[in-house]
Amino acid sequence: MKTLTSFLLASMLFISNLFTQYFWTEQVSGVSTSLTSVSNIDAFNAWACGPNGLVIRSTNSGYNWSNLSGNGLPSNISLVHIFGINSTAALAAGYIGSTTYVYRTSNSGANWSVVFTQPNGFVNGIWMQNSASGFIQGNPVGGRWSLWKTTSGGVNWDSTGLFLSQVNGELGFSNSIWGFNSEIWFGTNKSRIYHSTNGSPPWQSQTTAPNTNIYSIWINQSTGALGYAGGDSLSKTTNGGSLWTTNTSISSGTINGLASILSLSNYWYIRSNSNLYFSNSGGPWSVQYTAPSGTYNHISGVRTNFIGGPGAIYAVRDNGGISRLNFFVEGVTFISSEIPSDYHLFQNYPNPFNSTTIFRFDTPKLSKSSGDEVRGGYVRIITYDAAGREEGSLVNEVLQPGSYKVDWEGNDLASGIYFYRLLVSDPSTGSILYSMSRKMVMIK
Repeated sequence: MKTLTSFLLASMLFISNLFTQYFWTEQVSGVSTSLTSVSNIDAFNAWACGPNGLVIRSTNSGYNWSNLSGNGLPSNISLVHIFGINSTAALAAGYIGSTTYVYRTSNSGANWSVVFTQPNGFVNGIWMQNSASGFIQGNPVGGRWSLWKTTSGGVNWDSTGLFLSQVNGELGFSNSIWGFNSEIWFGTNKSRIYHSTNGSPPWQSQTTAPNTNIYSIWINQSTGALGYAGGDSLSKTTNGGSLWTTNTSISSGTINGLASILSLSNYWYIRSNSNLYFSNSGGPWSVQYTAPSGTYNHISGVRTNFIGGPGAIYAVRDNGGISRLNFFVEGVTFISSEIPSDYHLFQNYPNPFNSTTIFRFDTPKLSKSSGDEVRGGYVRIITYDAAGREEGSLVNEVLQPGSYKVDWEGNDLASGIYFYRLLVSDPSTGSILYSMSRKMVMIK
């Protein structure tokens, strides 16, 4: 029994150490206009939207994004919120002039149809509890909040029995909605969050003062107890919102997005700049990643249980940029988070080697990093044969500053002399920051 217990503890420690190696990488969205909302279903399937009827989708963990605009989506609609139901179905909300609309697709964007419209309204958020039942929350119209339910997967919407009076001219914000089982929370601009246990009256008014404008909400989907609310500042609850207290945050600007990996008690927020902020188990917040350009608009973590790998969280920006969180960089092992002072490519080991060897390298933060930002370069490791012909690329992505190692297998290559090169460039300009090559010998 002691041996088994020791093994389980060691395994848990290994998994914990592995999964706390977080890395952000930039994805190619195919668009350069603003992305206002992203919905992350299960790390594989995600949807995002923006102005001019823009909708994009990935079904392979963010490696590729397809543009699903048109096909019934007006080119003049400004989309502000999207909810991905599954890989083929989604609901997107936006406005044309003073009229708000919700569009639905059930065939991967091949066709979009209007399922909801309201003059002088503005839909802030949609939350689907499952493939059939869901909830719309919009700004008040005629003195009452615009609240609607569906039991038909978003095809039909009904507001019967959902009356909630507008108080003191209050309004809501795009993406400021959260659901857990049948419960709903949404934020306002009056130091107030509304909460319902079933999306119907009675609604509990939760006070967030002195945090006035609640632009984002996240509640623990496992227990419905721990939660954060972001706005002018950061608020925290440990009892589902019955009591909100001020939580110390860093930097300034609107906190317009929150996300978490529940199994590890790790949390992130964005706040109208190019940084992603991180807290481990509710500890102090720090800058974990800085985007090469643009300002973050929204962030979304997976809604399902997640084991690891790419796609845990997506964060979208005002220039079409998408940052993706990985639990670990595929093919690359993180050695140390201590930031090196210089770039360095070490000699591979073993060398000579029989088919398999290891490359080690250090990458510091970019010189343009300032204040509390931490920015890394775009890193490539390339292998060549003796004639200088490129054999392959082992690493090809933006890495945060640190020390790394990567395994290389040459099973399909002949014995002989080979070379490997570390090439680092500035992610924003493409200018070369560092280049170093070394020789290695494979003997089979």
